[in-house]
This record gives sequence, structure tokens and C-alpha cells, in this order.
Amino acid sequence: MLDAVAEILAAGEELTFAKVAKAAAVPERTVYRHFPSRQALLTEIFAWANRRITFDGPLPADGREAAALVRHVFAGFDDIAPVVRELLMAPEGLPARLSDNDRRRATARAVVDREAPGLDEVSARRVASIVQVLTAAATWQTLRDYWDLDGAEAGEAAALALELLLEGARARAAGDSPAS
Repeated sequence: MLDAVAEILAAGEELTFAKVAKAAAVPERTVYRHFPSRQALLTEIFAWANRRITFDGPLPADGREAAALVRHVFAGFDDIAPVVRELLMAPEGLPARLSDNDRRRATARAVVDREAPGLDEVSARRVASIVQVLTAAATWQTLRDYWDLDGAEAGEAAALALELLLEGARARAAGDSPAS
């Protein structure tokens, strides 16, 4: 059924339970049995999308791994662009995207703590927030929409931004930069 959802979205059609049932060649009640709400359906599509782009392993432990991850997943988003767009645009997609937020926030903070030990708390929190944003699908979509970048180029741009951000954080932690 999840492949049917991807097909519907790739065709530019509105996502309805009736269309999912038809595309999956199952009765509509079967769709409702598995997904009692649109939010439940999009939550499963979120997990499906992460598996499709092979973003179902460990999260990055340092800046190098974060840059490699963003290069990999942004390129993968191109293959499932209509699904990613639906998850970003549909109000019911937000709970799905936030379902893993605590882990992603903790990961971003751990990356900053590892890359810039000694960075003051306020700066570390701010840098971690940007690390998380730079690795998010919304960044891929923004670079795609505003700069016409494909996933590979968007991944390179985000990876460069991560590298430069962490370089600046290390400099600030070492006292090499003003704390404006």
C-alpha cells in the first residue's frame, strides 16, 4: 500500500484513501484497517521514505558523518521527491516528521559537543539547532525550490555549510573568534 501512495503522489494526484485502495488493488476498508487516519498513513510513509533512502541506520556522531549523511540523503530525496514534498506540505506530515525529533536534536547536540568542546551553552544550543536544520528535508526542498539544486548539489551545499559552521564553532570554543 505504501508503494501505491508513492505512485499516487508521483502522478501529482491528491492523496485519498479511495485512490490508495484502487492503486493497491485492495478494498478501501483494508486501507483504513492499516491506517485509521491520514496522519497514521503519513507516519508510515515517513518511515517508508527513510527506508527508501537508506536513512534507517545510526545517526552521525561527528561533523564528518553529518556531512556524509546529508550528501547521501539529499541525493536520495530526489528519487522520492513527491513523497517528501507531501510530508513537508501536509499538516498531517508534521507529527510524522516530529516523531523522531528528540533523537535528532540529541544527535545534533552530540555532534556539536564533540566537534566544539567547551563551546558555551547558548552557542552550543544555537549551533546544534542549525546542524539539525541543515540535515532536514526542508533544507533540501528549499535549495531545490529557490536555487534549482538537485539532491546531490543540495547535499554538497548543506555539507559545506555544516563544515563551515562547525569550523566556526571550534574557533569560538578555542577563543579564536569574538562572541558577538
